[in-house]
Amino acid sequence: MMPHRSYRRVSPQVRQAAVEQVIALTGKLRSESEACRVVAEQIGVHANSVRNWVRAAEGPGLDRMDAGALRRKVALLQQQLAAAAEMNRTLVETLNDTQRST
Repeated sequence: MMPHRSYRRVSPQVRQAAVEQVIALTGKLRSESEACRVVAEQIGVHANSVRNWVRAAEGPGLDRMDAGALRRKVALLQQQLAAAAEMNRTLVETLNDTQRST
């Protein structure tokens, strides 16, 4: 008979803080996996637990979305891209205007 495993309960606040820390560290470290490992060591849980929390916070992956959800996601991304392109155009115009006036 296998021994009963005891899992440490982690509060939702700690999980959220861990996810935020992984996101912040991912750009500074070599990979998201390394960030998960670092954060997991800090709070005393397995790195896979932290990785699962990050995945859950990201929402469903594209492979698990239905067609309607994918269309909504694409529409949202197109809106964000258009807004970013407009912001970029404005920044370029501002930069060009500044360079002309100096």
